[in-house]
Amino acid sequence: MNINFQENFFQIKTFRLRNRKLSVKKKNIIEFLWPLIGLNIAEDCNSVKKIFQKSVPVILEIGFGFGESLIHFAKLYKDVQFLGIEVYIPGICFCLKKIYKNNLNNIKIIHLDAIFFLKNYATNISFSVINIFFPDPWPKNKHYKRRMLQSNIIYLLLQKLIIQGILHIVTDSASYAKNIIKILDYISGVECVTKDFQSYYLEKNNFFTRFKQKANIKKSKIYEIIYKKVF
Repeated sequence: MNINFQENFFQIKTFRLRNRKLSVKKKNIIEFLWPLIGLNIAEDCNSVKKIFQKSVPVILEIGFGFGESLIHFAKLYKDVQFLGIEVYIPGICFCLKKIYKNNLNNIKIIHLDAIFFLKNYATNISFSVINIFFPDPWPKNKHYKRRMLQSNIIYLLLQKLIIQGILHIVTDSASYAKNIIKILDYISGVECVTKDFQSYYLEKNNFFTRFKQKANIKKSKIYEIIYKKVF
């Protein structure tokens, strides 16, 4: 099974890919579980579209890390299809094990840069919800340009939402949150629904993730940014 990642596709790097030798255990996990859960879109461009043929809502999570939130929501909403995108193999291995252990058949995983996927493989596809939890904050001023959620990317994300679809972003970086909100408030056709949805999402978001745990240990404020596409 091949999930090789081609880094030369991308100009601005929003991540640092660390190529480490996989252990035998991780190789076995991938060999056994990837054919059941993973999507090799480079080999089959229609594989993503196939999951949309069930006429059910599809929720996309970009950068799912070790998959805690992805699995949490998939357990809650068995009648919803989830698509997770991640570039880090250790996180993918951990998530594959949890999906299999919990017998979840409503999750598919892609190993690819999310922006490349949205631009090249998600044509004519719309999501009900796009979740981005704790994107890399690149905290130094000189690295702000590496942040994924720039204005052009936020526009792209909104284009991939259905009408009334939700863009849900969580970060513990005040400067990042401020910039994201500034961009979204400038865009017509979207409405901030953070206050309306906050109690609902906070209740449903009562799950463990490693990034949330780090934020809580540092006693950092966690910013919930929730916008709805109205037209």
